[in-house]
Amino acid sequence: MRALVRRGGLIGGVIMVLMLALLNVDAIYQQAMPGPMNSGHENLDCKACHQKAAGSLRQQIQANVRYLMGGRERSVAFNFISPGNDDCLSCHERDNDHHPVYRFNEPRFSEVRQAIAPQLCAGCHLEHSGVRITSAPDNCKNCHSGIQVRNDPLDITHEDLIALENWHSCLRCHDYHGNHIMVVPASIKAMKPIASIEEYFSGGADPYSDVRYHQARTTRDRNTQEGKARSALAYDEEGAVVEGSP
Repeated sequence: MRALVRRGGLIGGVIMVLMLALLNVDAIYQQAMPGPMNSGHENLDCKACHQKAAGSLRQQIQANVRYLMGGRERSVAFNFISPGNDDCLSCHERDNDHHPVYRFNEPRFSEVRQAIAPQLCAGCHLEHSGVRITSAPDNCKNCHSGIQVRNDPLDITHEDLIALENWHSCLRCHDYHGNHIMVVPASIKAMKPIASIEEYFSGGADPYSDVRYHQARTTRDRNTQEGKARSALAYDEEGAVVEGSP
């Protein structure tokens, strides 16, 4: 009997909290936000990434109460759902990405998925961290430890850099997603300073180039003709279209 009373009290408390949340959802979200928005996302509101959950609020409450009572195996999202790859790609998907997230779902990357989750946008760009990139700058070692480059253009070979475990050097030459219009360095002296890469990870200045092949979209328009046309343009650091781009 006491167990039933406790369970009833718990369920009643949960329902009351949920109903109070409905009265001031926006304020609750602002208070509950786990941290500052990442670099470039400062002007986005919650709804730009968090899509409405399936069902009405009443149905969501009922489903979660049933879950608490043991009548469901899983809880359901309340009001909004947590963002996933599709939400990120609505603005950031483009052709010729050097490391698209879907590639890492291949069986050969099973161990890498366990180590750094490159199949998820949030594996490198965990939101509400207040920075641009949340992964380590030496993550290239997880996939490229056996790389061999024919006619290696570097004044020190890639194999030598790997033997030295100088994994921080990768991003000093290469843009991970290949979105910057730039000349890849061919000498150690021409590499970007590691401090500039770390600053970029933290949300600072871009060390690679002021010009990009694609500019992130500001709305979920990847499936519209206008969105596709816009994503094909090249943009400079200020967001202006580069002359001569399609």
